[in-house]
Amino acid sequence: MSKNMMKLDLNGVKELLERLQKAGGNIDAAAEKALVESAQPFMEDLRSGIQKHRRTGLTEDSLKDPSQIEREGNRLTLNVGFDLGKGGLPALFIEHGTPRMKPQPFIQPAIRKNQAKSRMIQQAVLTKLLKEIEP
Repeated sequence: MSKNMMKLDLNGVKELLERLQKAGGNIDAAAEKALVESAQPFMEDLRSGIQKHRRTGLTEDSLKDPSQIEREGNRLTLNVGFDLGKGGLPALFIEHGTPRMKPQPFIQPAIRKNQAKSRMIQQAVLTKLLKEIEP
């Protein structure tokens, strides 16, 4: 696992997904919707953080589309952040600094700020979907 990846331990979500599946709902669609919606606070903070340093807009444009979900078996992955190959490298220099520039962190603070919010969004989306399919 890359050191730049974040792992969320979502207590209670497994039980919600099991209830959703037993109720006949589409577990894949529910999980994907919860994942995409929970990425939005991260995206907003990253976009806001990089706008302060805008020159050409290339780095801002390198923010990954938070709807491109990768599936590996039952595991869903959604990458949120900057695509380094498409102009996102300056975001790392801003975050960590250079020999001539002091660090101006905005990525790690966005992660810390939004982890709990992300969990709550995922739980709320799954709970709402579960209530919609209950008889």
